Amino acid sequence: MSSENKKKKTAETPPAHMASTDNKKKKRKKKKAGPVRKTFVVIGTVLLSLILIAVISVSIIAAALTLYVMQFRESTPIDIDLDSLDLAYTTFIYGKDKEGNDVELTKISRAANRIPVSIERVPRHVRDAFVYIEDERFYEHAGVDWKRTFGAFLNELTGGLIYKSRQGGSTITQQLIKNVSGDKDDSWDRKMREIFRANDLEQYRSKDEILEAYLNCVGMGGSAAGIQAASLKYFGKDVSELTLAEGACLAAIPKSPESLNPFANPEANKERQELVLRAMYNNAAISEQQYEEAVNEELVFRDPNNDKTSNEIQNWYVDMVIRDVTLDLMDLYGVEFDEASDMLYNGGYTIHTPIDIEMQERIEEKYRDYTTFSDSVLSDPPQSAFIVLDYTGNVLAVAGGIGDKAGSNIFNRATMAKRQAGSCFKPLAGYSYSIENNLITWSTIIQDLPIEIPDENNPGQTRKWPTNYSSTSADNVWSGRSYFTFQALQRSLNTASARLVEGAGAANVFEFVMNKYQLSTLTAYDANLSPMSVGALTEGVYLRELVAAYQPFGNGGKYFAPTSYTHVLDPSGEIILQHQYTPIQSISEESAYVMNKLMQTVIEGPNGTGRAAKLSNVPVVGKTGTTQDWRDTLFVGCTPDYVAGVWYGYDDNRTVKSGTYYGSAQLWKNIFGDIADEGVKTEFPECETVKELYYCTNTGLIASGSCPTGGIGYYKSTNVPPVCTKCGSNSAPAVPEVTAAAITTISPDAINVDELTDELLGNGN
Repeated sequence: MSSENKKKKTAETPPAHMASTDNKKKKRKKKKAGPVRKTFVVIGTVLLSLILIAVISVSIIAAALTLYVMQFRESTPIDIDLDSLDLAYTTFIYGKDKEGNDVELTKISRAANRIPVSIERVPRHVRDAFVYIEDERFYEHAGVDWKRTFGAFLNELTGGLIYKSRQGGSTITQQLIKNVSGDKDDSWDRKMREIFRANDLEQYRSKDEILEAYLNCVGMGGSAAGIQAASLKYFGKDVSELTLAEGACLAAIPKSPESLNPFANPEANKERQELVLRAMYNNAAISEQQYEEAVNEELVFRDPNNDKTSNEIQNWYVDMVIRDVTLDLMDLYGVEFDEASDMLYNGGYTIHTPIDIEMQERIEEKYRDYTTFSDSVLSDPPQSAFIVLDYTGNVLAVAGGIGDKAGSNIFNRATMAKRQAGSCFKPLAGYSYSIENNLITWSTIIQDLPIEIPDENNPGQTRKWPTNYSSTSADNVWSGRSYFTFQALQRSLNTASARLVEGAGAANVFEFVMNKYQLSTLTAYDANLSPMSVGALTEGVYLRELVAAYQPFGNGGKYFAPTSYTHVLDPSGEIILQHQYTPIQSISEESAYVMNKLMQTVIEGPNGTGRAAKLSNVPVVGKTGTTQDWRDTLFVGCTPDYVAGVWYGYDDNRTVKSGTYYGSAQLWKNIFGDIADEGVKTEFPECETVKELYYCTNTGLIASGSCPTGGIGYYKSTNVPPVCTKCGSNSAPAVPEVTAAAITTISPDAINVDELTDELLGNGN
């Protein structure tokens, strides 16, 4: 090898020790780079894995959430129908004052005082006040304000770091859903349901419809719910009359109804009212001048003590109206009592009544005073009821119990208690039937002797029935005397009534009473002698129906169904119930006039059982009633303006101790006498065809010039008795009317006709 090549080779190939050194350096470099690289690789791999896991997890969670939301959406009822919202609207009951103006008697609601009002009646500035403080993007969103919702969500997550106070994300639509559905759980499920429902509702309902429903149900403090109820409660005015400042005051309440209403906290309400006005100004709903004027307006609130709420104890009349309308709603809609009651309390009805407000107050005052009923203090006093109607069936006043009324919608003895009518039944049965059918006259002679009826305890045998009441004897009493019709009724002889019913036929009398006087409590078992004769009815009778049955005796024979309301309107103003004032001609005008005169003797006659009811300025016709062992005592009396009745006794049918209470006629006068004496009419209607004639006090026939004594009687034109030929000569005038000069008139009860023959007894017509 040449020296040059060797040099080249030597130059190209380093020495062995140098080569070894280079390799070691390379290895050291590799050893230094390996761990760093591995670290980055590991970190990168982990991060990538985490990202992939996160993506996969998020995808899985998103898929799961999507599936859950879809399933939740499918299972969530979203059909909120604003036409059938379950809103508890307040029902109002009205009467009229003496000038004919409507007066609110009370308002009732199951839970809240809510009065429906259409959106057209709510002024624009009132609508805007609620919108811009509760949901300023109401007219822009589709049921859910996502910006507000996410803001509220983030605020919850950060523990209130974003906003100082807790922020609600609910829109007006969502608040409506919450109020209507009653779904108020503080959970995510509820919020999701609310969002779905709100979105769905906005698909088929206009903003005005949604806002109207919201304004009608939003809580406004205490029992008030809805803008109209709040307007009446706080300002005593209709919502249509609210000023800008007043509207803002009300819009300040819903955020916290119990602490922001002006009655509870006027300072807090004022502070938020200004916030409402500022929100309206910021949204260009009002001008700066309007803002300043509203802020400075001094609000005049209604006295909270004058607010009538369902918490007050209702008077007896309102109790009656509520029950009557509920029963009629049952019939109208074919529902049970509880459902009809809910409809009434939640339906927003307006009920108009024929109440005489002043009379009702006076009657209730009498019933709170125990001295009205007794001149002594009783440790266990009986109870009582009273009711008064006019001659078209309108109930004017009612009382259902003695003393302070214990609560609302309690047992009303005037309309709900079935009690025995006693002798008050007699004018409706044997007497009016016999007069109507020309079986008797004013002066028909009736014996005070019992009749023979089958003896229930001894088959095949008979017993004497009935007995008469005696104030001096506990024994069966029959005088054996004979009495004219008016005397028998005046004395309330049970025997006379039994004879009339027996002669007419108990079944015939029963049908007559059922059809002519509309007593709903009569049963088939009452078509017998005892019930029709002395009022011993199977179930008894309601005082209201008994009093209504006496109308024909004071108004020419016409019967009108009793009513506590004239008409009922639903929230739209449509009449859903209206009382029909359709009369039944129970008895003829002539029969009614004769019955009226007969019953006047119960008050005016020397032996009349109702003499204590006599008044100074107006005539009274009526009848007392007493049942066995003094368990029931009644009086029904008619004046030219009114027909009224009273009952007293123990609820458990105990005997009322003699002398502890005033008699029923006196009690009627104590309760009603001063009112009745102030009546407009002073006489009952006349009947020109009824003949006022003298009758012979020996025979009961029309008196002739030969009859020694006579009295004035009243006779139907179709049932005038023949002229008496039993006294003196037979020189009777052709027309059976005689002058006063020809007859010596004596007191009817001084007449003794015991000696009359059976022939005369059978010739009463």
